[in-house]
Amino acid sequence: MRTKALAAAAVLAAGIAGVLSGQRPPAALADRACGAAPAPAVAIAANAMVGAAAPAIGDASVPSMLRHVASAPAGTALVRDLPGPDEVVLTTASGSVVIPQRGEVFHPAWGRNGSLAWGVDDRLVLRSPAGSMRSVAGPRVGGIVVAPVFAGADVVAVVSAPPTRAVPEDEWSNDLWRYRTSLGRWARLTSFPADPDRWTAIRTPVVTADGSIEFVVIRGRASMTAAPRFSLWRLRGGHVERLTSLPDERYLAGFDGEGARLWNVPDRTNARWLIRRETTNGEETVGCGAVAVEPFDVVDPDRTGRESRNTASRRAAEAPGDPIESALLVGDFASETAAGLVAQQVAGAYAGAMPVDVVRGGVHSGIVQPGHWAVLVRLPGTTDGTAELDALRAAFPALASHVWIAVP
Repeated sequence: MRTKALAAAAVLAAGIAGVLSGQRPPAALADRACGAAPAPAVAIAANAMVGAAAPAIGDASVPSMLRHVASAPAGTALVRDLPGPDEVVLTTASGSVVIPQRGEVFHPAWGRNGSLAWGVDDRLVLRSPAGSMRSVAGPRVGGIVVAPVFAGADVVAVVSAPPTRAVPEDEWSNDLWRYRTSLGRWARLTSFPADPDRWTAIRTPVVTADGSIEFVVIRGRASMTAAPRFSLWRLRGGHVERLTSLPDERYLAGFDGEGARLWNVPDRTNARWLIRRETTNGEETVGCGAVAVEPFDVVDPDRTGRESRNTASRRAAEAPGDPIESALLVGDFASETAAGLVAQQVAGAYAGAMPVDVVRGGVHSGIVQPGHWAVLVRLPGTTDGTAELDALRAAFPALASHVWIAVP
């Protein structure tokens, strides 16, 4: 299952209304007031680089999404998300290098003298400055490895617990682990509480000037419709501490040249990410674009490509159809692309809490018109969907006339 960034279940793009009427959301840099990404930050907006030269990519005819960009004196690195295994794209003074991978790629990170690390499904990939690579199995079989950062010669990464029978999702329990490169071993650094009802996610670890690691922790309950809680934490010298609660959904985007924190804050009305900087007088918006988060303004190619990695892993499986239990249905849409864009927004809001599918109407469908598409949020068997429907409609009036309960 593709790991998505967790977001509050009570936040969704108001721009969905535009998609329902057949219009795409505005490009991330359409508002000039947003400005340009501040140095040294590099970001992605409108599926293009902001703040750095455009990388050379492979076959441009293949649907793709650029995401998870990292910059350093050695160059820039990003993920090219494809309908299938992804690519890592490096741009240095010597030119661009495309490195095909064998799975879902997450968060390239630069280390000393041009070394690199990134996650691929349940493995960590290390690349030396000379270009040699090795793949290391993660500490949890079936657990996804994301958001690595270098701590000296070692690598600290977020590792998710694998799905279980009680919790069939791959984003219910995250912790920080350290890979000791000299010993070839993993060591667990945190033990955040999580169970079938309470989930904990870790996002956007960033190394500070003093060598400590700051990161965002998100906590929520699957049995409640309330928005998850965001907080800022720090790992220093083996000690983990909570620094502060956060006022809204936000993710670390690095630090500027003066050491001020940069945040990626969602502007869902305009389907874009803001880059906001902390100052002594509060925060200011200094740019737009996604750094270590999923872009809003591009459809996930795994939803619109010729074959997704999930499909490839189970070729005999049929596409999701009418629900066997209650679900929330958003639609109808005239195209799979429009439905996919909304599904991406919905999945970003619910990620890990409720499965989200794109379904197509057919002669055997009782919920979607033949030839049309819809987004389906599959609900637990313990609810009839009334509370979830009311919460969704109350939070997003633009969706009120486009969402209802689908009963099997």
